Amino acid sequence: MKKISKGFGLAAGYFIMAAVFLTACGKEGKSETMIITGGQEFVYAPHSGGETRTAPFTATVGEGEHTQVLTDVVWKILSSSQGASIDEEGVVTITDTYVAGDINGTDIVIQASVGGESAEEGMTATTTLHVRESQRAAAFEILLPESVKVGETVDISLTGWKDQYGEPMEAFDGQVQWEFSDKKLSVEDGKLVVNTRSAAELFAAVYATVDGLTVEKRFIISNRADYQPDAAAMERLALAKLTPVREIDFTQARQVDRAAYVYVQEDLAGKTELTVDVTGMVNAGANTDYQVTVRHGDGSVTTEDRKADGDGKIKLTLQNAEAVEVSPVLRFSLGECELDETRGYLQVAEDDKYTGKELCGFYGEVANTAGGISMRGMTNYFVTALPDGFYNIRITKPKSGTGRSTVKINDASVGTNVGNPGTGGRTGITPYTYLMEDVRVEGGTARISLEEKDFTLAAVEIRKTPEIISRRVHIYLGGDSTVSNYYPIEETEPQPGRFQTGWGQVFCQYVTEENAVTNLAGGGTYAKSWYETAFPGVIQNGQPGDYFLIQAGINDRSYSNEKEMVEYLTYMIDACREKGIIVILATAMQTPKFWKDKNGNELGEYGTPEGSGLASYMEAIRQLAADKEVFLVDTGKLTGEWYGKVGRTYVMQNYHLYNQETAVEEDTLHLSYHGALKVAELITTSLARMQAEGVTDGLGNTLDGLVFQEITAYEVVCKDASGREITIPVSGVGAVYRKYAQ
Repeated sequence: MKKISKGFGLAAGYFIMAAVFLTACGKEGKSETMIITGGQEFVYAPHSGGETRTAPFTATVGEGEHTQVLTDVVWKILSSSQGASIDEEGVVTITDTYVAGDINGTDIVIQASVGGESAEEGMTATTTLHVRESQRAAAFEILLPESVKVGETVDISLTGWKDQYGEPMEAFDGQVQWEFSDKKLSVEDGKLVVNTRSAAELFAAVYATVDGLTVEKRFIISNRADYQPDAAAMERLALAKLTPVREIDFTQARQVDRAAYVYVQEDLAGKTELTVDVTGMVNAGANTDYQVTVRHGDGSVTTEDRKADGDGKIKLTLQNAEAVEVSPVLRFSLGECELDETRGYLQVAEDDKYTGKELCGFYGEVANTAGGISMRGMTNYFVTALPDGFYNIRITKPKSGTGRSTVKINDASVGTNVGNPGTGGRTGITPYTYLMEDVRVEGGTARISLEEKDFTLAAVEIRKTPEIISRRVHIYLGGDSTVSNYYPIEETEPQPGRFQTGWGQVFCQYVTEENAVTNLAGGGTYAKSWYETAFPGVIQNGQPGDYFLIQAGINDRSYSNEKEMVEYLTYMIDACREKGIIVILATAMQTPKFWKDKNGNELGEYGTPEGSGLASYMEAIRQLAADKEVFLVDTGKLTGEWYGKVGRTYVMQNYHLYNQETAVEEDTLHLSYHGALKVAELITTSLARMQAEGVTDGLGNTLDGLVFQEITAYEVVCKDASGREITIPVSGVGAVYRKYAQ
């Protein structure tokens, strides 16, 4: 088995027997069963610049001692094959251009043919190879004694490596970033050096960061040669408040001159002209744009970008104006990014460090990369000073950027799965941008960091959310890969069965611009992991009257359990209610992968799927919604009833990833673009009807803050497995295209 890259584990999974059997007539008319054996159950997609090769698949007929390995086999990949190929020996090669989708990975459908490529001509059989995303470290431990003597030097190392699938992996041989709770601690040549002051019992911690993952190890420093910590000491150590010592304490607010960032004038009665002097504002220059917002007497709002004249002034002609707000559009070009001052960008070089006094700079260890800056590691930031308030922040990824990113501002998630193109034919386009709306900044700085797989950043644009107009009601979405965004988000619809798309990605098309949608769903997440990673972004940025809609169950079934799922959903419900955010729970959607009733019985073409192994998770969410008296969208029931009407064939070929040219079911779990639209329609229509009925939660909250597009009537014409056309009348919230991100 092949090592895939730079110390990251094993490239392959286990040897398997074929998943699919097909009987056909040989040349002599004798009925034979051909199967595919060998190969592997799964492989990891390679890291950049590498490739992964499987053990050879083989085609055989017969059983036991009569088994015959077939020669002259024609091997073919039926599903999406960009970055994947199979040679005449049955060996599959995966290159770094292959997109594994999300943590759940994707399946490649492999076909073996002898004497022709159809059962009528000869023998064929198919099997699947599961391609996981590139292996990365998801857990490790710091090996260090529980107590260390003052002045002592002891061995320190990293061990217990596991990847994102919980499987053991080889030790990481790349860069480790060390941090400490005391300035007099250091790591030199694999040794922890303790030069701290003498103490009978001093609590300390060392922190190791590898590829954005930080692990803490606590220990006790003592000046006693015979010191051995007892249970009480270890308990005190666990409760001690220890944090990494850094040059800047970001918990201390920076004082920022608000007048340098915003001008507001509300006493405009009868005024027809206004001159605003912007020479004292930050980023002032001939090419700086200024966002000018005017609130008119009739309640309307106009916003435009203006440049100052040669004297540094913006002269406005007013008509029925109640208030004016002017703020600079802050644009930063990072490292090797080609955006320059002529387009209003302030260039920030790798060695422009932020020390707490500058307008902007880098904090931590960053490096130049093609077209931008690499900010690998959770403690590395691009920092800019900002007065407290709400901002629209757009980041640009460089052309060299690969893989998905989690974007954090002030250590809370504001973007997940950013840059992941998914599967089903969508091609990634770089550079691309990602917009984060109404991000709350507190403490006088905005610290932007990147986590997960891609740590590169080219440019940042920051616009102040105008304070002279009311903040829009936000809808925060949580969940797994069936809810996530995938990039780029197209302006034209693909053919049915194409472009992996989460229903959260198109949710904004079903509400008006009076609502802002922030989709924080991430592939592979379940209730506990989502609570620990993305949920802080909801609490940091959400305001009273906002909504939080979360789907759970799919990955909880694989990586957790019902009890833990309910426990962490409860934590989120309680935290949201404390802040005044209104919670909506959603059961998981039905899929062709689980086209069974709740007891696991197979269904026919028009049976109503109930989720099989997922059914109990759906029921647990229904019960939790009743117990906590929160809103519930029963997506499992809604999709099951609709899918039962149109049939499994239509659902698979239109709502999930299906190759029309090869007639291959590429993915029976994740949604296509059209499938995402349908699930989003079912969810928003359910919410709109609850709103119309005046449904409230246990605290008396309503759904009135959600402003939906109009409910319209239309017809769906679909074909069943036999090609017969069926016409079904539908009434649901209509979609109006809104480009969520580029």
